[in-house]
Amino acid sequence: MVHHMTSDMSRRSLACLPAVVLVLTAACAHAQIVGEAETRKFVSCRTLVTWTGPQGTQVSYLGAGNKAYLWAAGNDTVLSGTWRVDPNATSPQSRIAYVAVCVQYGGSADCRPAEILERVTMDQADGDVFGLEGRSAVPLRLPRDRTNIAMLQQRLRAEAPDAIQPPRPAAKCD
Repeated sequence: MVHHMTSDMSRRSLACLPAVVLVLTAACAHAQIVGEAETRKFVSCRTLVTWTGPQGTQVSYLGAGNKAYLWAAGNDTVLSGTWRVDPNATSPQSRIAYVAVCVQYGGSADCRPAEILERVTMDQADGDVFGLEGRSAVPLRLPRDRTNIAMLQQRLRAEAPDAIQPPRPAAKCD
């Protein structure tokens, strides 16, 4: 009886193994940003939807000419600023250089390691999906909850159809 249970348990464990491998593969496949060129490709002329606990959802468009636009939870206006990739960023805790994406809206620049940016990115698309570059008012109040581009587009169609702008094609970025 014990042998039968052990054999049965190992069959169940093996049945779960492909799912575990799939999850690990997906987790490892997500961490793809490596260097400056890959980071530029990930952010240049793209709409990114990010989520962190402290800030909630943020939608940014990092456009041509290093122009940045931010639609953030709780804001009534689209912030505009600049962005850049810093291939040799360091922190006070470590002198080991890493690739960072730096954005500046008004005051000081906020630089985030590219690997962290990739981890907090919930969705992404080429071009200025929400027309942030051409507006000062946000399309609608952005919830703090995690969301994605399709869900935001659906909310726009339902709640603010007048705020919908045709998506702008991805411009040529440096």
